[in-house]
Amino acid sequence: MIKPNDTSLQRHAIYQMGCVFFALCVLLFSYHTAAARTLIIECLNEPPLKWSSNNKPLGIDVDIMTEVLREMGITDFTFRFVDTGRRLLHNAKQGDSDIVLTLSLNDERARYLLYPDEAHLLLDWRFAIRKEDKNHIRFSDFSDLANLRIGAAAGYSYTQAFWNSGLDIETVARNDLLIPMLLQQRFDAVPVNYLSTVFETIQSGERSRIAFLYPPLRRAAYYNPFSKASDYPDKKQFLNEYDRVIREMRSDGRLLAIFERYLGPDGLDWWQSQYSQ
Repeated sequence: MIKPNDTSLQRHAIYQMGCVFFALCVLLFSYHTAAARTLIIECLNEPPLKWSSNNKPLGIDVDIMTEVLREMGITDFTFRFVDTGRRLLHNAKQGDSDIVLTLSLNDERARYLLYPDEAHLLLDWRFAIRKEDKNHIRFSDFSDLANLRIGAAAGYSYTQAFWNSGLDIETVARNDLLIPMLLQQRFDAVPVNYLSTVFETIQSGERSRIAFLYPPLRRAAYYNPFSKASDYPDKKQFLNEYDRVIREMRSDGRLLAIFERYLGPDGLDWWQSQYSQ
């Protein structure tokens, strides 16, 4: 009498396991079916983070997001470039895009965007100087830059402390004039976006002529947030997986490899300035 009862219990257990397995398969199938539509990722042209060349998206952020999606098993996605920041944010508010590349966090944006926990980049502004001056110009306080000619771009906020520093600051009309005027010895130090300046001077062949002062004048975390109005399924689950992959990429060297792809030897400095200092 004991053996038939054991067999019955075994069959019941197998039946229950089968039901659970079937339910999991249905859930997974439903998720992938619902997620089958194209994931729309919008961004601005901002080398070296992202830009389009011959209709092909390129850049640090493009490579990071592509690797994250590959790890998550998502193959149906597109990068869409828009011409203004206003259009970028409008589309996110309306749910006309799903993910927005490279945004800082503030209360206004948090009302219509879901931010991941992980910042994939820390973008900073640093003072650039001529390479030959690196042994006698230091920056720990604005007083270290007294008696130097400082250039700055009109309309850039930098920090309020910078504008109130009492330094000899001369403004120019465009940010892209600062490095040429520095190298022409019209300025002694200029505040610049570190990442884009490294990339641009590598492209122009002038990287060896400039040095950067540390610590940064300003630093902020940047994220790839999801539109709350987007109808893409399971956004919170997506962001949980996104965070997991970013953490893995940070620890296993994949993020560093992407930085070095675009910044060469400066990629390691960029990595260390974000995660080791």
